Amino acid sequence: MRIVHLDIETSPNTVYTWGLFKQNVGINQIVDPGRTICWAAKWHGKNKIHFDSEHESTHRAMVKGIWSLMNEADAVCHYNGARFDVPTLNKEFLKYSLQPPAPYKQIDLLKVVRKQFKHTSNKLDYISQQLGIGEKVKHMGHDLWRGCMDGDESAWRLMKKYNIHDVRLLETLYTRLLPWITTHPNYALYTDTDRPVCTNCGGEKVHRRGIERTKTQQYRRFQCIECRTWMRSRMNITPAEKRPNVLVQVP
Repeated sequence: MRIVHLDIETSPNTVYTWGLFKQNVGINQIVDPGRTICWAAKWHGKNKIHFDSEHESTHRAMVKGIWSLMNEADAVCHYNGARFDVPTLNKEFLKYSLQPPAPYKQIDLLKVVRKQFKHTSNKLDYISQQLGIGEKVKHMGHDLWRGCMDGDESAWRLMKKYNIHDVRLLETLYTRLLPWITTHPNYALYTDTDRPVCTNCGGEKVHRRGIERTKTQQYRRFQCIECRTWMRSRMNITPAEKRPNVLVQVP
C-alpha cells in the first residue's frame, strides 16, 4: 500500500473591513480569497520529501504536482486534512478543471488523537512534544505569511522549512499511533502474498493471542509483533472448533 503524508499551507483571505471585532464580511468585500501557497509530501518509508510552492512554480503547476502524488496514493495521511487540507486542494483541482484523483483512503491523525486519548490540547505541535517526537519549527506568526505574500525570500525559506518539518512530524506521529488506528486501510487487501499480514503495517510477524468475543460470535485474536496492532480473524470460530476432541478438516 502506498501511503503519502501530506501537509499544505494557505494564504489568509484579504478583505475590506471597517472594524476589528464582530465583523460580518460580505462576499463583495473579499479582495483575494485564501488559496494553497505551498505543500509538502512524503511517501511513507521513503527518504525524499517533495515540496512545491507558488513562489517556486506557477500556482497551476504547484497544484498539478500535488494532484499527481495523490493520484498515485492508496491512502493519504494528514492532520485535520479531512476538514481542511483535502477540501482545500479539491477546490484548487476544480479551479483548474482537474478530474478527481484516483480514489484513496484518508488517515486523519487528528481524528485518532481525539477518539483515543484525552490530551490538554490536540494540536500537532502539542501532541508531538508530549510524545517526545519533536516540535514544529518556530516562526514569527502571522508575519511569516505576510512576508510570503510580499515575496520576501527569507520568509519563503522559513515557510519551506516549516512545511517540510510538519510532514516529518506527521510521519513520525503516524508510526507512533499506528496500533491505535482502528480505521486504518487493510494492508492485506493491497498485497499479493498468501501469508497473513498485519492490517495496519503489512508486517508478517503476526502471532495468535487468544480469542475475541462479541455478543454472538467468537474470533481468533492476533497481534502484530512489529507495530503491536490487535486484529482478529475474518471467520468466526465454529461450534466444532470449540469442542476440544473434535477434529475439523481444513479444505
